[in-house]
Amino acid sequence: MSISISGSSYVNSAATQSLASSSEALASGSRINSAADDAAGLQISNRLTSEIDGSAQSFANGMSGISVTQTIDGALSGITNDVQALRELALQSGNGIYTANDRQALQKQADELMANIQNTIDNTNFAGQSLLTQDGQMDFQVGTQGADIVGVTTYNLNNSLGASGLTGINISDPATLGAALDAIDTTLNNLGTMQAETGATQNAFSSRVDALLQGQEAASASRSRITDTDFAAAVSEQIISRIQEQSSLTVQAQANVDSKRALSLLTS
Repeated sequence: MSISISGSSYVNSAATQSLASSSEALASGSRINSAADDAAGLQISNRLTSEIDGSAQSFANGMSGISVTQTIDGALSGITNDVQALRELALQSGNGIYTANDRQALQKQADELMANIQNTIDNTNFAGQSLLTQDGQMDFQVGTQGADIVGVTTYNLNNSLGASGLTGINISDPATLGAALDAIDTTLNNLGTMQAETGATQNAFSSRVDALLQGQEAASASRSRITDTDFAAAVSEQIISRIQEQSSLTVQAQANVDSKRALSLLTS
């Protein structure tokens, strides 16, 4: 019986290559470590990785957007509370038993509230950007497509308060008290509208962020099914490859012995 050395060498080489591949899969935890392992699977995995990474950044953008809306909403809530306090002072000033000095004392409190409102406007910032001193919009990419934009509206409250008549409000003069109350009510309505817009934007961010998390989870699961090592199968393949490698070495050794015997007979 003849034994093919070239055939056993091929088997040995294939077994060694398979053993190396299964060992790498077990060590890395990934069954695709090069295009040679699964070219189509690698391509799909790369697309899924791009989608996952894009979703992660979009998620971070969305969380920044939520933080901005929370900052604006908190400032507007504080200003609304101050304007409500102004209204109470204005109504108190309308009490007929109050003297001019009493009303001046109330005006001083009103001036302090207005100063507090102005301080809130001037100091409501996020990452160095003022949120209540200029009308505009901050855009956030919250999604992997170009159209996945959510905009946060910023406001110029100084202009808004001036237009409503709240700037320089006077509650110490009974003759102008009605105008002061009208200015306060107009301001409260405007602030309510701003808060409603900001709340709607925050809800939009939350919805996008939830969708991104779900999509990222699904994409990660899909990539895992494509790339992750099946450890049971990899161990079995490794055992088989070792057996094949050892068997081929035994065959080669036997072939070498037979060749030497034949040569010995010819030369004897």
